[in-house]
Amino acid sequence: MQHLEYMTAAYIIIWAAILLYFLSLSKREKAIWEELRELRATITKNNTP
Repeated sequence: MQHLEYMTAAYIIIWAAILLYFLSLSKREKAIWEELRELRATITKNNTP
């Protein structure tokens, strides 16, 4: 197993990239939910008689 170090490094890099991707998705999702809350509040505020 002469290239085990390279395989381990690649494995770590791939999982770190996947983790970063999911963290960025989470951040975007939070921003979308916040915008949705604001839109709902605006719609509710404008529709009250």
